[in-house]
Amino acid sequence: MLPTNAEIAGRYRSQRPSVAVVEAALVRFVAWLERAGYSGYDQYDLWATAYGIRSRRMYYRWGRLAAPLVLPVALADWLVPGVRRQLCPTRRYPMADAHYLMGFVLLHRAFGSALYLGRAVELAEALRRSHIPGFSGPAWGYPFDWESRSGLCRRDTPLVTTTPYVFDAFVELYQATGEESYLADARGIADFVAHDIPDTPSGRGCAAGYAPGDTSQVINASAYRAACLAQAWALLGVPRYRELAAANLRFVIDQQEPSGAWPYAVGATPEPFVDHMHTCFVLKGLYRASQVLGDAEALQAVQRGYAYYRANLFYPNGLPRPFARGGTRQFRVAELYDYAEALNLALLLQPHLDTRPLADRMAAELTQRWQVPAGHFVTRISAGGIRNRVPYHRWGQAQAFRALALYYEGRVKS
Repeated sequence: MLPTNAEIAGRYRSQRPSVAVVEAALVRFVAWLERAGYSGYDQYDLWATAYGIRSRRMYYRWGRLAAPLVLPVALADWLVPGVRRQLCPTRRYPMADAHYLMGFVLLHRAFGSALYLGRAVELAEALRRSHIPGFSGPAWGYPFDWESRSGLCRRDTPLVTTTPYVFDAFVELYQATGEESYLADARGIADFVAHDIPDTPSGRGCAAGYAPGDTSQVINASAYRAACLAQAWALLGVPRYRELAAANLRFVIDQQEPSGAWPYAVGATPEPFVDHMHTCFVLKGLYRASQVLGDAEALQAVQRGYAYYRANLFYPNGLPRPFARGGTRQFRVAELYDYAEALNLALLLQPHLDTRPLADRMAAELTQRWQVPAGHFVTRISAGGIRNRVPYHRWGQAQAFRALALYYEGRVKS
């Protein structure tokens, strides 16, 4: 049973970080980022090697019979994550650049500093240079090959789980500067999301593909597309954007289980696991789309989903649990990405739910327990108390920075 809001507030009131603590954490992080640069490592590095790809392919084909093939990579990633420094190249990640851009815009608004706005403009130029050509508009994906249950996803395949973040980044930069070219960038991105991501009819709506030509039915992909196109419709007034957003929204609502949970994927290749960050992605996308489209049913689904989320994706001590069902629960104990998304979600839902205690707790954890002296954050705590301190830009660092910047802006203005 969920604790009441009063119980949560009473339990964690003393853990609300001061504005000065959050500001100092952000300053330390920015100093680290300037030293480290925007190229780095990723949690999928070892799995993106030739051996990692082949071993995963055999595992998806043969199941547990192929477990000995994936075990060396899993153990290396668990026990000696720093080995990627000898085996893997550094890469730059558009998803991270987009989150860093949004974080700098937030710091610009909070501090009124042209320096932070300049950093955001530099990141926008980098994103423009890194887009994947050949589609209805600019798009972005992963800079590595990736083996999934559906087959090999080649590097630089544009993804609906990456590109909408760049849309958000250009919209926020347009709002901060009034520069029309950023609005034009956002319009082009919306055209890609609308025209190049396929729809698969399902029930009352349509499931969005993960990438051009993909017909899988991944729940968070549809939530991303619904939110992106709803925002694009509100900003640009293109009726087709609204139609597609509404169809994807209906699909996401229809896939919600009676418990309030969403599985990762349904359809031909179902994946029933329920984890923390993908639940956050679905709730965020559903909520953002519902607010633009004025959809009461979607808001009710968010409320049910959030109740499930709080009851099943947190440990008894109130900290994020990586998995509620399935997944690699035997290895992962705590994940930076989960903390970042919990904070992002709490800040987003505040107009309709009393999520301030959760936001305060996550901000306190990030600033007081997860940040290392160098300035970045611990990436993961695994079974046995093993701490992965390799900073992955795309897998938690950028998201945590953006979330803390949003939290800081809200505290400064309150």
